[in-house]
Amino acid sequence: MKQFLFIASLCSLTLSVLGQQKVSINAQNSSPSEKKAIDKASLRCVYQFSKKKPGAGQPYRSDQMVLEIGERFSKFYDPARQQRDSLLNDRMKHTDPSTIKSVHVFKAESAKDLSSMPGTVGSGSQDGESYQIVKDKQTNKQTILDYVSAIADRFKYTDEPGKLEWKISGETDTVLSYTCQKASLHFRGRDYIAWFSTDIPVSDGPWKFNGLPGLILKIEDTEGLFTFKLVGLEQLPIPSPILLDDSRAIVCTREEFEKQKKKQGAGMQINLTAGVMTIAEMPGKVDLIPMEKE
Repeated sequence: MKQFLFIASLCSLTLSVLGQQKVSINAQNSSPSEKKAIDKASLRCVYQFSKKKPGAGQPYRSDQMVLEIGERFSKFYDPARQQRDSLLNDRMKHTDPSTIKSVHVFKAESAKDLSSMPGTVGSGSQDGESYQIVKDKQTNKQTILDYVSAIADRFKYTDEPGKLEWKISGETDTVLSYTCQKASLHFRGRDYIAWFSTDIPVSDGPWKFNGLPGLILKIEDTEGLFTFKLVGLEQLPIPSPILLDDSRAIVCTREEFEKQKKKQGAGMQINLTAGVMTIAEMPGKVDLIPMEKE
């Protein structure tokens, strides 16, 4: 895995890694990221995604996720997390290398918290969802972009869940004023209960879920650890581009990515003061509770 590739945008800097001697690096400029429009979204859905730990009464994290639905593709992501992560990359992109005297990196057992230093930008690993999921309706394949470190290269893998084996019942409920029908699913080690509405004839939903004769408005695993609930729905009068940036992604399998994810640290922070750039992993470990157990 290529760590700290963002340093490549800086030329001939002195890199000081805690516990090692200072070394000089001569890096070539890395290729810029390239966002491309893969479709146009006509429908935007906002879901509240809540996560609980086993035995807990209340969620420990709740974030708003967005599902953009186009004619062929849909994209599911956390816009707030994406913005926080972009701040880290922007700090590197828009920093004049000639103003930087040295770079200090603190990682692993030398991790430190830079939050008390003015001007620090950072992104915690558990502060929202770092993945982007793009579903292709024609091939039924899904492209997942995610990363272990907010300022390292992204990983990319193709997922082919196949046709999801939903069991639809006649039970109904109301979500966001829409009459919904109940469906159940066993998927990769967890059992889920979903509520979908044929009033919104879109065979899609949050995360990797799709395949019902209507939009999924709510879905929750039977342990109550993961809950997606629709809180906003907008029919876009002017279709909005669905953007994808996989220009610097490391292609891998789902299994390979999951192995890397288990090594994830608590997050990253960057500070630039008086020409000294400090890059640090945040102290602590990630208590990862994966949705996919298989």
